[in-house]
Amino acid sequence: MDASPCFDERIEVDFGVGHTYYGDIGLPRDVYIAYVRAIVRKYLGATPPDDAAIELVNKLYPRDLYLACGCVHESERAWQVLDTSYRKFIHDLVRFYYRIGTDSEEIADSVVISLFLPDRSGHPRIASYEGRSSLATWLRVIVVNRAINDRPNGKIGPLPDAIPDVADPGALARLELALRADRYRYVLADALRSAFRDLTPRERLMLLWRYEEGLPLGQIARVLGIHQSNVTRQLVRLQTRLRENVVAILASKHDLSDSAIQECLVDIVENPQYTVSVLRLIKKDLKLTSTTMAAWGFLNEFIT
Repeated sequence: MDASPCFDERIEVDFGVGHTYYGDIGLPRDVYIAYVRAIVRKYLGATPPDDAAIELVNKLYPRDLYLACGCVHESERAWQVLDTSYRKFIHDLVRFYYRIGTDSEEIADSVVISLFLPDRSGHPRIASYEGRSSLATWLRVIVVNRAINDRPNGKIGPLPDAIPDVADPGALARLELALRADRYRYVLADALRSAFRDLTPRERLMLLWRYEEGLPLGQIARVLGIHQSNVTRQLVRLQTRLRENVVAILASKHDLSDSAIQECLVDIVENPQYTVSVLRLIKKDLKLTSTTMAAWGFLNEFIT
């Protein structure tokens, strides 16, 4: 593409952003400008108008693109900065997305090394990063894909040559929930089942009334013959006790670490499947017959 002074000046500003953040990584200014031009050509064609080209550049992450460009052009300093800045982040991602007991250090090392290895085009795999998302988000997608590929046999499989960008952040969030749920499904189900079976029938009914039937606190209070504020306090105490019981079971029976337990608690909050399964468990344990349910429905209508 024919570079206009205005366009080149815009890219030079981004070069300065990366240089200020990561320092001198041995990347010539003209190499960075050519690298960004190639990205623009890929998406807008050989001779895009200046306004369209500048609009695309404005959407890129210049700080991270600067570092990736240095790595692609074999700057040893750039690779050192990448390793220093992101190795712990990659290691933490591997610990999060892989099953307990996985050698996370080995997998994290292999992910970093794979970024340096050439793909079919002969370029380092980090050349797939084009600055359309943050480098952290891009690396997270790599680890998530890696975890999915490794799940059938537990072995380290090759990374794909092309790393997809995050077009739908919601899809990535749903993928994270599914992976985390799969990791802790059995221990969480056991802990929740044990904790909820310690509840009295009255306490279980309160939970069903509030969280499945959606009854207002005032209606529950009238059914139980107590003040509404007492219902609120009882529900708060009930939730606190359940949380403490679940934590205790995860620690003592399943020998989970504090960090793993925190992941489980986050999973309970963010994964709606646990709310559904727990309410079903309560119903089953209460052995609510059709007659009881019909009477319950009549009572709801009566107090409405």
